[in-house]
Amino acid sequence: MNLLSALQEISTSERLVQLERLDSGEIIPGDFEGSAKGSWVRLADDGGGIVSYKDKEYKTKPLGLTSIPAGSDVELTYAKGIYYSKY
Repeated sequence: MNLLSALQEISTSERLVQLERLDSGEIIPGDFEGSAKGSWVRLADDGGGIVSYKDKEYKTKPLGLTSIPAGSDVELTYAKGIYYSKY
């Protein structure tokens, strides 16, 4: 097994643990507390938003009702297991 395969297996295992925690009602801690300034990437196929913060992309629930161009500043907030983007 090469390094990439091992890392992918570890990542998948960690994600499964997180999903089990969500099913049990346990809240998974975010990567930061409160709000942070992120950069809008795009709208996902399911209507969610993709925001970049510190070289990581976050899937968010957009709170804005208008279209914004990629690269626009957005407020990225983590609350009760969900990331929100506001612009």
